[in-house]
Amino acid sequence: MNFIAKLKSSVFADYYSNPIFLKNIGLRLFQLGVLILSVAPAISFLLLLMSSALSSFKRGDNYFKDKYNYPFLVVTILMIFNCIFLTLNKNNFFLLDISNVWIGLSNWLPFFWCFWGFQPYLESRQLRIHTSKLLIIGSLPVLLSGFCQYFLKMYGPYYFFNNLIIWYQRPLANESGVTGLFNNQNYFGAWLCIILPLCLIFLVEKNKNNFRTLLVFLLCLSFVYMIVLTSSRGAILSIFITIFLFTKSIKNKLFILCSLLSLPIFFKLIAKLSLNSKSVIFNFIPYELIKKVFLINLSDLNHFPRIEIWRKSLELIKSNPITGYGAGSFKSLYELSNGAFGEIQHSHNIFLEIAINHGLTSSLIISATIIFIVLNACKEKSNIPLNKSSISEDKMKVFDNAWIISFIVFLMIHIFDITYFDGRISTLAWILLAGMRSIIRERSIIRDSSLKKIF
Repeated sequence: MNFIAKLKSSVFADYYSNPIFLKNIGLRLFQLGVLILSVAPAISFLLLLMSSALSSFKRGDNYFKDKYNYPFLVVTILMIFNCIFLTLNKNNFFLLDISNVWIGLSNWLPFFWCFWGFQPYLESRQLRIHTSKLLIIGSLPVLLSGFCQYFLKMYGPYYFFNNLIIWYQRPLANESGVTGLFNNQNYFGAWLCIILPLCLIFLVEKNKNNFRTLLVFLLCLSFVYMIVLTSSRGAILSIFITIFLFTKSIKNKLFILCSLLSLPIFFKLIAKLSLNSKSVIFNFIPYELIKKVFLINLSDLNHFPRIEIWRKSLELIKSNPITGYGAGSFKSLYELSNGAFGEIQHSHNIFLEIAINHGLTSSLIISATIIFIVLNACKEKSNIPLNKSSISEDKMKVFDNAWIISFIVFLMIHIFDITYFDGRISTLAWILLAGMRSIIRERSIIRDSSLKKIF
């Protein structure tokens, strides 16, 4: 037997064809993609897609045997059918560019597959904790870019690797908040808000290392302060939502609600201070944020832009609930419907946006599936039978709770705004959703094994 034949029949050849080897390679690609997601999204997307493809080979769980995949498979068929229908009838739907209709599928179809493909890399608590740490470490450059933009006046955009990576660092005007390396302050705020619960879990975790606790505290404080500097009301509301969901005490929850409701009063008091006092405060709290909160008038909701936009969106959905109008159509449709607030790019609600772009049926299926996963993850989290030696399982519940809160924060942001169309935000959301599916599966296995021991 020659050398080549021996090599082919060796244990090394068997090892490299082993599903475990493929999974390990995929895991490393996935973790590297997660680490650089915020700073180099184009490279990260490629790595994550490769990892998702590798996880699809020789898996023990069949794609078609998991009921959680069925809704996304149905929506895939519906979206493709809608695109074909709109292409054939484009003159009847005022479509300016039919290519946008097909390009819009890239916001959904790859992620439907990645939802299943990411799950092996998030199947255990240890893997999810490691992923969370990578997301936090990968967010450090995001924080740094925000501090440099606000305090050092370092403005971009900065281009790397022949424009493959762009850090925007937009110049700060009088009415703009910090954007960091993102294109928009709302995107920047959304990223930080979604990562914040994962930071907080390491802060509340019992740790004898005081230095490490101090570092985590400063990190959480930096997240909160940078969210404030975005001047995004939705992002700041997410801070209160995160803390409200984290705490179990009714007294603490009431305190958080009172703090939230007292914000307008606090900012109005700032407006009455002397010029010197206000100038000092404006160095640390953006004037744009104070102005936004100060001008809130709940007695006249009709003058809120989002109320008018949502009303127009519902009218559009009612006019064509079956197929929708195609991706990227809202701006033109809003102008045709005599919208009152100028150039509006989207409906400021992710579920309304899906209905307008891809039809009401697709929106309802996606919405129901996501809510079902969240509720099931919460249910599995609270109903696991624990014995006296299951301290690690109890810690797992606490960490899984933070993971679920991160996704709930994503959902809450997208009720009032849409940052999903930044690829980093959408990818992060589907990583969290895949992790929740893994939580459900892992908890189910633990529960079944516990019940077997009892009986």
